[in-house]
Amino acid sequence: MGATLTVIVAAFLGYMFTRETLWKRKLWYRFVVITMYFNAGIIPLFITMRNLGLHNNFWVYIFPYAVAPFYIVLCKTFVESVPKELQQAAEIDGAGTMRIFFQIMLPVIKPIMATIAIFSAVQQWNSFQDTLLFVTDKKLYTLQFILYQYINQASSLKALINSSSSTTNLAATLATAQTATSIRMTVTIVVVTPIVLIYPIFQQFFIKGIMIGAVKG
Repeated sequence: MGATLTVIVAAFLGYMFTRETLWKRKLWYRFVVITMYFNAGIIPLFITMRNLGLHNNFWVYIFPYAVAPFYIVLCKTFVESVPKELQQAAEIDGAGTMRIFFQIMLPVIKPIMATIAIFSAVQQWNSFQDTLLFVTDKKLYTLQFILYQYINQASSLKALINSSSSTTNLAATLATAQTATSIRMTVTIVVVTPIVLIYPIFQQFFIKGIMIGAVKG
């Protein structure tokens, strides 16, 4: 859900920043881009999220990722590579801004949207700091945060698993003995496997989308 919102917002803002009719277009674009280089830090972010009512709220995993400057820049660059005649023809036929975006631009910019979907999905899948900073309700814990806890508690888990093994058969106990490293490797496999399975589906779009702007002339 978070990745879907990120893709839609990035595509729409990237498209709007190419529209010369947008009021103060360059100002708003620079305002968005500058946030890539400067941020207030963790404490002001925590205070902001609490004031917005996102502390111990599921939406804390969604809203902060909605506007991603880097993805907006990627979309803007891709849209600028699309012939302007396509939009001009739609405007002559009476299409408005929203209709051009949804019916004309969205089908054209699918490669960059797929690329952003991969980036955003991987980023949110691997994120555990949101839970660490903003969530104390165990019902809202994400899988990544739980796995993060397992990694930090690998030594304790190792002792617990090994102590629960049967002590009547020494050979069986040694064969099933767990180490902290084996627990960490198991967690790593759980984290990586979904991404490995999803990536081939979007690979063709990913390659085309990420090459935008790499070749000039």
